[in-house]
Amino acid sequence: MMKNVLVILMVLSILFAEEAEKVKQTEFPNVRIHTLKGRSISPHDIFDKKLTLVNFWATWCVPCLKEMKYLKQFHEKYNKEGFHVVGISIDDTRTSRRVLSVIKSKHITYPIYLDTEQALFQRFQCSAMPFSVLVSSEGMILWEHTGYIPGDEKEMERIILSRLRESAIHENAEAVPGKDEDLLEQKSK
Repeated sequence: MMKNVLVILMVLSILFAEEAEKVKQTEFPNVRIHTLKGRSISPHDIFDKKLTLVNFWATWCVPCLKEMKYLKQFHEKYNKEGFHVVGISIDDTRTSRRVLSVIKSKHITYPIYLDTEQALFQRFQCSAMPFSVLVSSEGMILWEHTGYIPGDEKEMERIILSRLRESAIHENAEAVPGKDEDLLEQKSK
């Protein structure tokens, strides 16, 4: 009896671990944020029809600052493949003045926006930072990750590459009319 319970618990833990990586696909919230020059925009304006990693961070968050190095690498490495990183600082109006100096000191090449009221960030009901959300080119949430410890960047890159591959396969299938039907026909022979 005890063995059966343990087997059931193991199977359930494996299933839940796989589900933890997936997020119920919902649309990214449409709460207005600001450019560094103060212009109000919709988050949907920043996706640019690319797979987008939206990273919420703050100037006072040490793990956020450590993670930026890897986000910059991902942005530069996979940009030509249809991926980009977007940073959203949740610094309030008192600390948001430091955002530009962080961008310069870290040589950040991806766009940074401001959510000084934390209206967008609060929609995710997340209390820890950094907080990253992988968003499809259609604006659907694909994956979320909270916090940063060394090594998280490897998992993040694995997820990004997996989604880029899925996207490329999907685009190639659409680009070749009848490709799916041809494959099905070949398998049935």
